[in-house]
Amino acid sequence: MPESALYAAARARGATFLEIDGFTVAGDFGDAEAEYRALRVDAALVDLPFRQRLRATGVDRVPFLQGMLSNDVAALGAGEGCAALLLTEQGKVVADFAVLALEDALLLDGLASAVAAATAALERFIVADDVELAPLGATDHAFGLYGPGAAAALATLGVPALPDGDFGHGPYRVGDVETRIVRVPEPGAGGFHCLVPASSAAQWWVHCIDAGITAAGHRAFDVLRIESGVPWYGHDVGPDTIALEAPYERAISFRKGCYLGQEVMERVTARGHVNRKLVGLEATDRKVPATGARLFAGDRDVGWITSVCWSWRLQRSIALGYVRREHVAPGTTLALGAADTTATLTVRPLPFA
Repeated sequence: MPESALYAAARARGATFLEIDGFTVAGDFGDAEAEYRALRVDAALVDLPFRQRLRATGVDRVPFLQGMLSNDVAALGAGEGCAALLLTEQGKVVADFAVLALEDALLLDGLASAVAAATAALERFIVADDVELAPLGATDHAFGLYGPGAAAALATLGVPALPDGDFGHGPYRVGDVETRIVRVPEPGAGGFHCLVPASSAAQWWVHCIDAGITAAGHRAFDVLRIESGVPWYGHDVGPDTIALEAPYERAISFRKGCYLGQEVMERVTARGHVNRKLVGLEATDRKVPATGARLFAGDRDVGWITSVCWSWRLQRSIALGYVRREHVAPGTTLALGAADTTATLTVRPLPFA
């Protein structure tokens, strides 16, 4: 298959590539640690081809999604947005995404696998509703501009006034390309998602890099994500995850009316706990644990690792993982494997300090 213009441009600037969730992305541009530092202290641009959009139109789109999603989408005006979940009747996660309100549509923006799962699930509930769901697929392309200097970086591109509030968004012109810019609160210091027509993705990316914005690959981005405690759909959360087990507080409204899975959310909240939680885990030595490795308290299996990386900032391995509620207190030490009591991990609050 011919290489796309975007990846040819990235390769020309030193990119090596990875496969992430079935998508080809730049792994790094020669110095992943330097790219990570830019994401932490300045700003850097990350390719996000694995993020896609589902467009909901029709006069019933708002009441329909209000009854399906975990957050209050009916309260959104055009240019506003929120985090939200689609749950099963049992309160388990079908998909997580940002909901972006337009004048004539709602966009559900998330990982491609989450968008596909949401499309299939939502279509089953459309009966007499005037709602049409249209996956945008490869018609547009997402980039993330993250870091405390992200707004200043956009100003150098001629975008001085930016959306207010988490997931606020609007249309802007960057160079010669129409771009929807969405303010996002994470990972790290947060920044912006930039949604660009797919046909202009290479031109848009080159324009940003030529303007002096640092290009960062997925390796640096994933370290920042794990440090920030941001779950990755299909790895840290999925169809077996009860929503309250993961750090999804901003995606759940406890004041709106009924929605799919609400009874479970209310019941678990009234009970005061879930049986396990996604927590941060910090290695006590330089051993990098494997994704999926089991965690033990004595001879009892109490959890497992879902994401892991080497943190340049902390100078040790860190991970996300599920741990039974009896062992989630910060400072709790767990063994990495039943037979390996020398390799231990310590529970840390999220995000990692």
